[in-house]
Parts: sequence; structure tokens; C-alpha cells
Amino acid sequence: MLNTSIDMKKNALFVLILITLFGCKNDCSDYACFTPPPVFNFELLDKSTGENLFSNGTLNPDEILAFDEENKRVNVRFISENNINLINLSEIGWYLGAHTYKLIVAPDLEINIELDMEKKNENCCTYFDVLNFQVLNYEFSTSNTTEIITVLIP
Repeated sequence: MLNTSIDMKKNALFVLILITLFGCKNDCSDYACFTPPPVFNFELLDKSTGENLFSNGTLNPDEILAFDEENKRVNVRFISENNINLINLSEIGWYLGAHTYKLIVAPDLEINIELDMEKKNENCCTYFDVLNFQVLNYEFSTSNTTEIITVLIP
């Protein structure tokens, strides 16, 4: 009787260990969590007046072009709503690693951008982290609330 009791305890312990090891899978198969990279919207302002250079007619949205460091075209969208005119480069957030971009807004106006992106996976969630962002040749700031990047053009 004593051996049967010990055997039952061993079997129960063995089953408990198996359940502990193989019963809980953390494969995230039932959990969808994804945050896309940030959107890069640029507002170009006259440094002395604070006016938007598209709103006041200084710049023409039809002249906007963007290129990566290999001189390949990057998609650009011009957004014009409620007299707020922005250049949207949302595509660049998807390119992982360190990259440089040229945003050509006029024949004599080129904005050089440096961006380093990283994709992360934590707690069954995928998200993108900006490791470095710089506008190299103009003064700029990023709004914490709207995430609009304001570039001051002299």
C-alpha cells in the first residue's frame, strides 16, 4: 500500500511537471498587437515671419520630391487642410536602420534628413522605435502633441 501511494505521488508530480512545462505556451497566437511607425509630417515655416511657406505661396507643392541615400524616389504626399500645409513622408518610418533622405522642395531648397529606425517585439507586441531623427541643414522642432516636424527656413 505504501509503494502504491509513493508511485501515485510520483505520477502526480510527473504530470504536474509536464503540465507546467508544456501546458502554458507564450506564442502570442491569440494576441494581436501592432503599432506602425510614426508618421513624418513636415511643416515648412518662414523663420522670420512664422508663415507656412506653402500657405503664403512661396513654395509650390508640385515641386516636392524626396530621395533616399541611393537616390531612389521616396513617396511624398502633400496634405492641405484648413490652411495647414504639410509634407508627409510616412513611408520612411518603415525602413529599418540608419538612412538619409533628401527632401527637395524647390530648385534651391533641399532639406537633408537623417533617420534611424528599429523594430521591436515585446510582450507579444510589435512596435517601431526612432533611435535618431535629425534635420541636418535647418533648425527644426517636433511637437509632442501633433508630432508635426516644423522646419524653419531662413
